[in-house]
Parts: sequence; structure tokens; C-alpha cells
Amino acid sequence: MSSEQGRWRGDAPSFVHLRRMTDDTGLLEHALGRIPRRQEGYTTDDNARALWTVTEWLDPRHADRVGEADREALKSLADVYLAFLLWTQKDNGWFHNNVAYDRTPEPEDVSHDCQGRAVWSCADAWIRLGAGQRETAFVLFQKSMRTIGEIDSLRGQAFAMAACAHLLEAANKGLVALPDGWGAELKHHLDRLERLLAGAFRRFSHNGWRWFEPAMTYGNGVLPWAMLRAFRVTRRAETLEIGLDSLSSLQTAMTAENGGFRPIGNEGWCTRDSVSLWDQQPLEMFKLALALEEAAIALESARSDGVSLLVSASASSDGWSHSRTGTLTAERDDDTRVGEAQLVDIDEHVASLRRSRDRCLSWFYGDNDLRVPMVDPRDGCCCDGLQANGPNMNCGAEAVLSYLMTQALCAAKND
Repeated sequence: MSSEQGRWRGDAPSFVHLRRMTDDTGLLEHALGRIPRRQEGYTTDDNARALWTVTEWLDPRHADRVGEADREALKSLADVYLAFLLWTQKDNGWFHNNVAYDRTPEPEDVSHDCQGRAVWSCADAWIRLGAGQRETAFVLFQKSMRTIGEIDSLRGQAFAMAACAHLLEAANKGLVALPDGWGAELKHHLDRLERLLAGAFRRFSHNGWRWFEPAMTYGNGVLPWAMLRAFRVTRRAETLEIGLDSLSSLQTAMTAENGGFRPIGNEGWCTRDSVSLWDQQPLEMFKLALALEEAAIALESARSDGVSLLVSASASSDGWSHSRTGTLTAERDDDTRVGEAQLVDIDEHVASLRRSRDRCLSWFYGDNDLRVPMVDPRDGCCCDGLQANGPNMNCGAEAVLSYLMTQALCAAKND
């Protein structure tokens, strides 16, 4: 990594490429090199991700890193992304995902993943954006709230569960005022979805496989992230355990022989028997960083409840790899369990999680299989993927958002 690249790692990157990819309709999906490919149009998926990204960088935690000119640019981008979501949301609350460049909705089946992602982004924007924008985010979420019970994909459900937890916590802190009856409805969905994801994890986790599905495919980190986000509200020990256990499995699957992180490749995913090495996607590094940061926050929160953490004696030095985690109330006297497992210092493990989170950012700057940078921080662009013959030099929406979000997670440092 060059000294110039290293200079950017603790600061806000450039948002030039994000602005380049955004027109007055929304964020375009694909690029040829760094130039937008207009013929492939827009997706609600990407515009929801973009709304989340600008909301994150506008958060007060980044106030000393984002200059006034960039803040104003980010606010203008938030207007565009909110307008796109407002346009693509149907009267029944569901979002249409794919839109052509001429603003014509393309034929499609309902995307449950897209719905969950949009629900999360609207909830987050309602909580964190300023006056003049959060009101629109509220209306978008209000309309989509009726769809939460119908979302029928695991990742869509994970996003929706996290959104419910996010809003309940924000209401408890006085950041939003929930309309009458919303608290009970959000709690109902949170509990239901928590049970559903926990059931999926129990159903598929056997014979050394600790995951929610028979394969790790794309956007994997959202599943442990959502469980850990839910735990902060529900305080269920099993939810924390599943979140940490599944995160450990994901870390193991994404760790290369040299100890660095390697995204699960799109060429063949990850099963019990094999892991795909190539067509590595920046999204996977972002979602892993997201889950690692959430694990740190969840453990800090659990510690305040007097919770201790146990790990089996067979665990690796990296933490939870190849092990089953558990929680134990500190006041509980259980010499047998403590004798069979090692009591882990929560502060040390939180620090380890955040070091791993920062290693996710290192992947973008060249700590990857080919030792090549995936980003140019001078304009904030990011290559679409890493292949055996080098980076895919196209810099589309998903890649740049993954980079910007990972940078934000690591730059904030929980100030």
C-alpha cells in the first residue's frame, strides 16, 4: 500500500465517484471503468444502499472528517436517493427494484431482499437524517411497515428484523417518537423474525457446519449482523450466541491461508466441502466488517448486563473459530461449564473484533490475494471484484458503496 493510500484510511474518502454515478434520477447500477453505463439503468437495491451510506457519513461521529462542502454534497445526494425510493414505492408499500434509464419500470418479480434492504434504509434515515429529509423517510417506512410480515427471504427478513430493533432502540433513547401501536407491532415482528432466523440456524447447523443455510452465498455478514443487532433490544442469550457463532464460521470461511481475509467468491460460493476463491466481491468485506463492529457493540452492551463469555477449549487463537460460543451470567456459579471452557475477557475480544474489522478495510487497500489495491481514494472509486487475473476495473454502484461503508465503519472508531 502506498503512503498516499495509507493517508486516507483514517479519514473520509472522496465522494467524487459516488456523485459521478448519481444523476437527477438516482444512482446508476453499473459502470464501464469509472464511467456510468446508462443503458443498464437503476435499482432500488443500490439507491437504498446509497441512502444508508450517505446517512452514515452525515452522522455526527464523522463531523470532524467530512468537510462542509462534502456534507452539503451528501445532503443533496440523500435528496436524490429519497426521491428515488419515494418514486419506486408502490401504494401497497412494496418497492419496485429495476428501472431502465428512461425511467421505465422493468418487468420483474417482487424482490424480498430489496424490500428488506429498503425498509432498513428508510428506518435508519428516519432516525439519523436531519429535518427536511427524515420526514420523507418516515413516510416511506410507514408505508412499507405493512410489508414486513410478508418478506419471505432470509436476508430480507434479517434487514427487516434489524430495522425493528433499530427503531425500538431509537424510540427508547428519544430519537424518534413512534405513533400509537407501532411499538407493539415492531416488537411483534422483532420477536417473530428473531425466532425465524434462530430456527434456520439450528436447522442447518450440524456436523461442523454452523450457518443459517446449506451454503454461504452472497451478503453473508448481514445474517450474524442482524442477530447481534436484535440482541441489543431483546437481550436473549441464544441470539447473542448464534450471532457470535455464525460470525465465527463466516470469519473462518473468509480467512485465507496467510491469515488475511478473502471474500467468498461468486464462482461457486461456500459449502461444507469447498470454498470458491475468485470473483471476490467488495460487498462481502463490507458485510463482514458490519457484523464484526456489531459484535463488538453487542458484547459491550452484554457486559453491562453482567454477562460473561465462554469459549470451548478447542477454539483457535483468533477467537471463536471452530468453536461453539456461549453466554453465562457473571453472577451464576457454574464450575462445570467454566471447567470445560475458557472464560474470555470481553474487553480483549471487543478489541480483537475491531482489529478484524479494520482488516476488512485493508483488503480494499491491497491486503488481498493478489496484493493489489481495489480502490482509488482520490475519487472514491472501487473495482467491482477481484478475479484470478486481477481486479475487474469496472467501478459500479455496489462496489463503491461497499468501500465507502467499510471506510465509515473503520473511521468512526466509536468516538
